[in-house]
Amino acid sequence: MGGQSTPEARSRGPFGVRRAYAGVMGPSRDSRPGIRAIFLDIAASCERLDAPIYADLARCVAEYSDVEPLSSLLAPYADARVGDMIPLRLLSAVHGLALARRAPEVAIYLPTTGGAAPRDDADRERLRRAFLATIDAHRKAVAASLARVPQTNEVGRTVGLAALLRRARTGFGLPVRLHEIGCSAGLSLRVDALVAAGVVSADHPEWGDLPDVTERIGCDLAPVDATSTEGRLALTSFIWPDHAERFERLRRALDVAGGIDVALVTADALDHVRGLRLEAGTTLVVWHSAMWLYLPPETREGIRSALERLGARATRESPLVHIGLEPLSEDRETQHRFTLAMTTWPGLDGLPPGVEVPWGTTPPGGSPVTWSVPCAGGIVRDDQGRILLVRRGREPARGLWSIPGGRIDGDEPWDEAAAREVLEETGIRVADPRYVGMVERDSGSGSTYVIADFAFAGDGEPQAGDDADDARWYDPGEIGDLDTSPGLVEALREWGYLTSCD
Repeated sequence: MGGQSTPEARSRGPFGVRRAYAGVMGPSRDSRPGIRAIFLDIAASCERLDAPIYADLARCVAEYSDVEPLSSLLAPYADARVGDMIPLRLLSAVHGLALARRAPEVAIYLPTTGGAAPRDDADRERLRRAFLATIDAHRKAVAASLARVPQTNEVGRTVGLAALLRRARTGFGLPVRLHEIGCSAGLSLRVDALVAAGVVSADHPEWGDLPDVTERIGCDLAPVDATSTEGRLALTSFIWPDHAERFERLRRALDVAGGIDVALVTADALDHVRGLRLEAGTTLVVWHSAMWLYLPPETREGIRSALERLGARATRESPLVHIGLEPLSEDRETQHRFTLAMTTWPGLDGLPPGVEVPWGTTPPGGSPVTWSVPCAGGIVRDDQGRILLVRRGREPARGLWSIPGGRIDGDEPWDEAAAREVLEETGIRVADPRYVGMVERDSGSGSTYVIADFAFAGDGEPQAGDDADDARWYDPGEIGDLDTSPGLVEALREWGYLTSCD
């Protein structure tokens, strides 16, 4: 195992882990391509996410953006960022009017209001006309909605949160103080109640029970009261009418929310994180989902730095956990796949503190989670500076040279797994692991191998075993001439095991 891709094909994810992507780039979230381009971009996204109603309405806005009533309403947002999600604000405004029974001509075409989706071009044209007429008739309400930050409080995203909370409880054995930044109505803060009520599934039961949650605090620039009629309407309006299943799940979550108290504060995410404190006897968990794209780059970096500073003071009696569910990248092929990642201070399971582990990927709605396969590899050098390689006898990378490595068994710590794999594949015993880095590889079957690589010193004559066909020591200068697993040479060079001349 080991290696991921060439440096040219890699990009850092939201919190630092190296991720691969390739494809056609759309407008970046911080770009300002103009109103028409922004609506055409969201139309393409809606098509890919099985939302044809919104795709057509977004194209309608793009076509008529310079005509009243749209031209006046959208003029203040002519220089908006893609990440400001102006299209979703406008579309939710009309959806909200339909939900409130103020736009019956639109409601008859929306599944979330009991209507039937357009069946043909004639239906689509009638919906377009009703859509534009509704905007014209309710300009004041639409203008107010355009000024409101999107508040899609998708509870499907708590599936991954629940599982990783279980893992944190198993690792630290402490109750949790749960803080959510960009919390909207804070439905995720009721994660344990959502699982208990069957609103969301409970992945990885083998990781144990959910922890006791002793504190539930969320911050948002405009928090929503999920127990109020106005708040419920705001949240449901941001569900896409094509996605009736998500609409029903939100309705059930809102029923649960009334029985669980949370504290919501109006605050900037960076200010909130900077004000957090560790408390002995509890695990502080900072969680967020689908909000990173709304933050300017300097705010994202500020939050990272604040968490790292707080993490430097964390102990096993007062640990810090950061869990995020955010888009993989801005590439068109991957922007609708989200990464579920967790970082802990101190480290868990043989990893050092501050290492982000990408545990899985999800669609934007957060469910289902495609869980990553945790693996470990060993970079072993002898007293001559040679590196121990194996020729793999099984997929992935069958027949290619790589460092020893393989899947983690059950609750086995990552570093112990790396040492075990070295022994099983080469017969070389190693000790005193040093964490080097983490990479990802496509498994070829839809999931991802997440590989933590550790450095060891070793000596002796290797004997191929387990799933290795051969095992040998190689001088660093020889490795570049071998048929190696994808990304191995680049990873070893990046980590300093190969010089640029090797």
